[in-house]
Amino acid sequence: MRDKNLHKISELADRTVSDPLTASILLCYALRQTEKPVDEDLLYDIAVTSGIINYFTFQDVLQTLEETKAVSHIRTDGRMCYSLTEKGRKTADTMQHLTGKSYRERIAETVRTAVRRRRNEEQVKISYEKLPQGCHLHVRLVDHELTLMELTLFTPDEYQARLVGDKILSNPSMIYHEILRTVMPENLK
Repeated sequence: MRDKNLHKISELADRTVSDPLTASILLCYALRQTEKPVDEDLLYDIAVTSGIINYFTFQDVLQTLEETKAVSHIRTDGRMCYSLTEKGRKTADTMQHLTGKSYRERIAETVRTAVRRRRNEEQVKISYEKLPQGCHLHVRLVDHELTLMELTLFTPDEYQARLVGDKILSNPSMIYHEILRTVMPENLK
């Protein structure tokens, strides 16, 4: 059975998973990598948007994991979040035996990227304003209640504005520090 599961997961390493058992293990493993409870939107980004698990399989498996008590609901920061139970942690541990290290690392990196993007989205407010010719990209970088930066950029069209917005979201602190580094007088750097 173990060899069969190992073979199945290795075949699926570069494809979207639609097998419920495999998806259950992957979802529990992804939840374990977050190290804290996550809401359904973030879990969806980790599993479906990243292309790891098929949308319909995700919906079915999430419900099954709840029914089998592998995950539980808890309220965190006013949101309903999923958390692994002991049963879910044991399910996540089976990834260690069923897949290669590179695949586990790929899943872990997908989780880190999604969590980092979520954190950045909470700190960076981005909006787009279509103009008769072009588009304005509005960026507001906040730290708690303090606004660190507000920036409006003109781009030739909304598509390019979204590309720039995505780039800013990928590493907002780097953008902020680069702007400061560029404009600060040499003797203050």
